[in-house]
Amino acid sequence: MKKKIGYTLLIIVILMFSVGLYYIRKFNNAFFKEKSAYLSYKFESKPIHFDWVANSKGSEGYYEPHAAITFPVKFEGFAHQFYMQFDTGAPHSFIYEKDLKSLQALGLNVKEISKGNERFIEQINFSLDDNQIKASMIRILPNYGHTFDKNDTITKIGIGTLGSDFIANRITMIDFKNQELKLFYQRPEWMQSLSEFKPFDFTGRRIMLPVTIDEKDYELFYDSGCSAFGLITIKSRFDKYSDNDAKTIAYNAKSWDSSIPITSKTSEQPITLGNATLPLNRVSFIDMYTALQPLVTPFTKIDGWLGNRPFIESTLILDTKKEEFIVIEN
Repeated sequence: MKKKIGYTLLIIVILMFSVGLYYIRKFNNAFFKEKSAYLSYKFESKPIHFDWVANSKGSEGYYEPHAAITFPVKFEGFAHQFYMQFDTGAPHSFIYEKDLKSLQALGLNVKEISKGNERFIEQINFSLDDNQIKASMIRILPNYGHTFDKNDTITKIGIGTLGSDFIANRITMIDFKNQELKLFYQRPEWMQSLSEFKPFDFTGRRIMLPVTIDEKDYELFYDSGCSAFGLITIKSRFDKYSDNDAKTIAYNAKSWDSSIPITSKTSEQPITLGNATLPLNRVSFIDMYTALQPLVTPFTKIDGWLGNRPFIESTLILDTKKEEFIVIEN
């Protein structure tokens, strides 16, 4: 009887492990698969100012000054204060459907086309600071966003997301300290003299940066949409890299239409990206996956999520043509 119970438990464990590996492999294949590349646009290599969005989180009203990066957007003939969020965690850029309908109702003349189950704006022109952007084939995100009318000119209106396709086949310089982003078709002369560029992986338009923490090497997914965070990792690494005496901050982080319970603490742990050494500033873990994280992590291609916190005083240059990057400490 004991042998039967033992064999039964062993079979259950093997089945659970096999099913787990199947879904982990399925996640990896879906996350890193090559994405359709319809978006194209022309631009000028002029600095684009961006804003840090601040908000309060948690029951104790924790104030976060770097919750998101947004770009002010202007359409000719509109007095509204539009913006788009910069989110490298999204492989596609989007215009939100509800906002698009409001723009069209107020006179924006754009043509929509479909490819398969997806809808696109064939051509749209807008300004990012002094950069005139002429974009084609930007996706429409259905049933998302907010409606507005001609009188909504005081409140800032989020109309879309600029994803990692926005920086594909570009050289992108993000000066976090001075809140500027600049795009280049080719590396300018001053940039070509920099010898410390290091390789990174851009498979599936996912920015995987090699990072060293406490003499251990990781591949971290750089997601500017996780702006408020330094490193999002598993509970054991959270315990290891966070400051022991720091106050624990717990709240539900917004992710599109859902929310994720996340716990964070400050961290003085230094990290190395390329030839730069930066402070981690904050380390976090996702509460709902705590029990599964140690089992799942060794089989995924992602050792953790990297947000904007380590770069606050620095400049990050991403050359997605050559798949090389450099961090310049200001």
